[in-house]
Amino acid sequence: MKKLILLSIISLVVVFSSCKKDRFDEPKAPEKMEELTVPAGFDWKTTKDFSVTLSAYTNGIVEVTNSAGVVYQKAFLSTGQPYTMKLTVPSYETTIRLKFMGKTQDIALSSSNISYQFVAQ
Repeated sequence: MKKLILLSIISLVVVFSSCKKDRFDEPKAPEKMEELTVPAGFDWKTTKDFSVTLSAYTNGIVEVTNSAGVVYQKAFLSTGQPYTMKLTVPSYETTIRLKFMGKTQDIALSSSNISYQFVAQ
């Protein structure tokens, strides 16, 4: 009987001590847009625009994709004629992938004007 009483007291102590709530003073979330603290240089844009100029050694279709293979644009390239496209991508993208004549090329999105020339191999 003593063991049962001792065991039930220990159980009650464990149960009540584990039910304490951790209390943290969290900052209050802003309720209105005017209450947000936003850096002066933040532009709120979710996309970036690029001018991409492509030229090729032969006629063919080029695909502009992201690294996961999602196609942004397709274009027909003619021999010796540069093709310029306006490309709009999500702002988190850092590279694009060009697919032409069975070959792929990754291009860094480091400038707003990008030029690439496909060469025969």
